[in-house]
Amino acid sequence: MIKAITFDLDMTLQDFMKFKVEGTKAAAKAMIKAGLNMSLTKLNKELFDFYLTDMEGDKVFENFLKKKGIKSEKILAVAINAYLKSKLLHLRPYPCVRKILSLLKKRGFLLGIITDAPKLKAYQRLDSIGICDYFDFVVGFEDTNTRKPSAPPFKKALSILNLKANEVMHVGDWPERDIKGAQAIGMKTCLANYGYQVHKLGKYYKPDYKIDSFRELIGVIDIVGAKNGKEI
Repeated sequence: MIKAITFDLDMTLQDFMKFKVEGTKAAAKAMIKAGLNMSLTKLNKELFDFYLTDMEGDKVFENFLKKKGIKSEKILAVAINAYLKSKLLHLRPYPCVRKILSLLKKRGFLLGIITDAPKLKAYQRLDSIGICDYFDFVVGFEDTNTRKPSAPPFKKALSILNLKANEVMHVGDWPERDIKGAQAIGMKTCLANYGYQVHKLGKYYKPDYKIDSFRELIGVIDIVGAKNGKEI
């Protein structure tokens, strides 16, 4: 019987890659307008590729300019501001996320986040997309100083929930991290296939269940055997 559901955040609840792509595009345009001598196409690609090496970094633009041998507070400032403005415009939950989370809470499930992101950034994203209050806790990188698929983040969540592994389902988009890690300690798993299709990274580990849209999660919960088996 499933009593709680944990979620990965990026590419599971929100389209992380979209806001990163659009954010770096906006930053590139602003940097060129501020005087950076580089073609927009080349800068877009190099800047985004650089971002992929440090997705949660706080000094990505500063380090990028440093690597290019450029020291300009003006260019750095406009890049950061453009990125943040674009982020607010494009940071959205996937369709039906709010509705389904609300239904799950009404059915009595405990809900949590297990992310490799720092906890503060995770809460900022959850708040920005309007779903922060649905979650009972967030396990972030600093809670265990390890990343998925290692066991500590998942065990930390179980400790907070005070539940057995087989009473919890984890939903995530990355088989090599989310599915492998959760299955290793006995949790049920559900692959957010809509996020996985965007960036197929690493080895594929077969999940217990798979959803192609977030709304399908309700059907999975009913199949597994929910805490309250009421029809939605």
